Amino acid sequence: MPRASHPHAMQPRNPGSTRTAPPQMSPKFPMQGRYRAYTLFDWTGLIYLLLGFLALRVVWALGTGQEAWNVVMDQFQSPVYIGFHVLSLISVIFVGVRFFSFFPKAQPPRIGPVKPPPQPVILAGLYAAWIGVTLVMTLILTGVLF
Repeated sequence: MPRASHPHAMQPRNPGSTRTAPPQMSPKFPMQGRYRAYTLFDWTGLIYLLLGFLALRVVWALGTGQEAWNVVMDQFQSPVYIGFHVLSLISVIFVGVRFFSFFPKAQPPRIGPVKPPPQPVILAGLYAAWIGVTLVMTLILTGVLF
């Protein structure tokens, strides 16, 4: 059976020159200053979890039969589901824009003998690719392509 460790086991042998301050919660947490973006980003995880459950429900209805599928499709026309899907779209756009803003900062200073393009060029390429993939997927899902 494991026993409790000694409370001072991780204490340094010699005290440091300065003490560390005890942790304190910022008065701006959770929705002021820089915390707002972090909190909203965390909440998008909940949206994705709910979207996953919704996808499972749709797949289950698809496997159950035509009647269950029609019930789910009728429920998707309610204002609650439409609002949830609008919120989901906003969440995806928020996370995508946040990801793209971090991408140029993560680039190495050199890629072999070549310097990477300026940050605006990288961002423009990422957004163009995102818009292009979105348009192609929209055309496929609407039946224009294939």
